[in-house]
Amino acid sequence: MNKKLLLFLSLTSLFLFTSCFEFVEEVTFNKDGSGSAVLTINLSKSKTKLASIMLLDSVNGYKVPSKAIIRSKVNEIVRKIQQTKGVRNVKNTLDFNEFIVTVSCDFDNVEALNEVISNFSSKKQAEVIKKNKHFTFNKKSKTFTRSHHFDLGKEFQKTKMQDRKVFETATYTSVYRFETPIQTSANKQARISKSKKAIMLHLQAQDIVVNRETIKNKIQLEN
Repeated sequence: MNKKLLLFLSLTSLFLFTSCFEFVEEVTFNKDGSGSAVLTINLSKSKTKLASIMLLDSVNGYKVPSKAIIRSKVNEIVRKIQQTKGVRNVKNTLDFNEFIVTVSCDFDNVEALNEVISNFSSKKQAEVIKKNKHFTFNKKSKTFTRSHHFDLGKEFQKTKMQDRKVFETATYTSVYRFETPIQTSANKQARISKSKKAIMLHLQAQDIVVNRETIKNKIQLEN
């Protein structure tokens, strides 16, 4: 991932200082391709440790951001999302007691979601994202695809050994909901709900960054 996108993750969650965090991506789709999305970074399991770290100036060579800086960065991200065409009702919460951050919005189509991602990328990376879309939703074939263009394993190898411990107990969870029942899922690790209108993928972050598992998926809805 590019540095601008990682800035959101690192400053708002402080996960550089703890390996126990949850990254949750929830997207609800309507039949016309519009919907809503919620991103949550939950570090509540490490709240006692993080509360102590927030009192320090630096840890492991990293400057500890103040609450004011974190709020400022989150507000900056929210403003950029609000300026994205096709995105509405942008909201966020920042809980320093439980150390939970959420950002949510409504979108007119998946192209708007891809645009949000490209807004936090360099011009070069933005072009790559536009070419290799992270989200696609074909209303005619009723197919939803979740992809990505970055090689996390390659980026992971560039990090310091002490920083790699960040991902030891971290988890990634995605939940996608649809109005139409799900017929098939290409990712074998994903689990379809009993109603067949929701699908969840829960992975260890460590498995994702070393390319043992993937967040990619192709979901076919019933006709």
